[in-house]
Amino acid sequence: MSPTRVLIMPKWYPWPERPVFGAFCREQARAAALHNDVRVLAFKPEPMAGRALFRQWEDPDEPLHTVRLAYRRPRLRAAAMATQLVGMQAVLRRMERAGWRPQLIHAHVFEAGFPAVLLGRRLGCPVVVSEHFTAFQRGLVRGFDRLIARYCFRNADLVCPVSEDLRRQLEAVEPRGRYRVVPNVVDTALFKPAANRARGRAPLRLLNVAALAEKKRQADLLDALARLRGRGVEATLDIVGEGELSEPLRQQARRLGLGAAVRFLGAQDRSEVAELMRRADMLVLPSRFENLPVVVLEAMASGLPVVATTVGGVPEIVDEQLGRLVAPGDVEALAAAIETVASASFDPVALARRAEAAYGMAHLGGVWDAIYDELLARRALIS
Repeated sequence: MSPTRVLIMPKWYPWPERPVFGAFCREQARAAALHNDVRVLAFKPEPMAGRALFRQWEDPDEPLHTVRLAYRRPRLRAAAMATQLVGMQAVLRRMERAGWRPQLIHAHVFEAGFPAVLLGRRLGCPVVVSEHFTAFQRGLVRGFDRLIARYCFRNADLVCPVSEDLRRQLEAVEPRGRYRVVPNVVDTALFKPAANRARGRAPLRLLNVAALAEKKRQADLLDALARLRGRGVEATLDIVGEGELSEPLRQQARRLGLGAAVRFLGAQDRSEVAELMRRADMLVLPSRFENLPVVVLEAMASGLPVVATTVGGVPEIVDEQLGRLVAPGDVEALAAAIETVASASFDPVALARRAEAAYGMAHLGGVWDAIYDELLARRALIS
C-alpha cells in the first residue's frame, strides 16, 4: 500500500529569521514522515508590495518538502483570515497540478486548525489538529479566538493535545470535540547521554533552555542560584534563549553579584543545545506555564535530571526517577530541589531508554501512522 499523503499545516514553524521557532512542530512532521508522504505548508503574514495578496515558494533547505506562504494581513481580522485562506488554496492548487493531493491534513494549533478544517471540507479529507498552546492554561483564549477554537475542535476529526492537562482544558472549551493525547517527540539520535558523564564534581553545572520571558521565570532561577552560592554551593548557570527579558535578567544577575557564574548564551541551534545537555549536571525549568515542554524530553533523552515546576503537563513526565518538582514561584523550594537532585543518583541510560520508548521519533511515527489509518478508514465508512 502506498504511503498516505499528509499535508502538515503548523501555526508555528522555523523560518530563516527565527530558526528555532516552532521546532517541535517540525519534529512532529519528521516523525509523521517516517511512514507517510508528508508535505509542509508553513505560513505567516508579512507586508506585501503593490496589490499582491500572497506569495508562495518551496524551501529547498528544509528537511521535508516544504512550501512557504507569506500573505498580506489587512487590519480587519476576518479579512486577514480570508487572505490567508486564499493563499492556502493557491498552494493546494499548485500541488494538485504537480500531481500531489493530500489525503489527510494535520494542523498544529487551533489557528491553523481553523483553515485546515475548511480546506478538509473542500478536499473531502479528514483533519487532525495537534494542540500545544499554553494560552488555554493561562485563560487567554477569549472572544473571537475562542469561537475559532471551538469551531476547530468541534469539526476536526481528531484533536490531539500534547498532555492530559491540556486535554482537560480543551474539553472545557469545546466538550463536543474528539480528543486523544499524543505527546511531543524528541530526536534521540541527537539528544543522547554523554559517553562518560561525570556528576558530583564542582562546579555544579545548571542549564536553562527557554525563551527569556516572564512565564519562564528565569528570575526565580537567578535568585535560587544566588541563595545556593550564598550557602557555599559552587554552581554555575548557562541560560539558552532570547526574549524581551534579556537585558533585565542580565541586570538582575549583576545586582545579585553572580558575575561569571552565569552565561547568557542567546539562541543556539539544536545540536549545540544537545551538546550543552551532555555537559550539564541538570536542567532547571522554573516556568509558571508549560504544556509538555520538549526541552524536558530532550533532557530525559540526554540522561540529564530535571528540576521543574508543577505546571501543565510537566508532572506527567517528571517523577523522582527524572528529578524533582516544586511549586512555581517558590525560590527557596527551587534552591532546595537543586541541592537534592545534585546529591541524588540518576541512571542516564535508563532515562534515555525511557525517552526513546515513550517520546522517540520511531514510536511517535508509528502513533501518527496508526491515527492517520484510523481516520481514513473511518472516513471511508462514512462515505
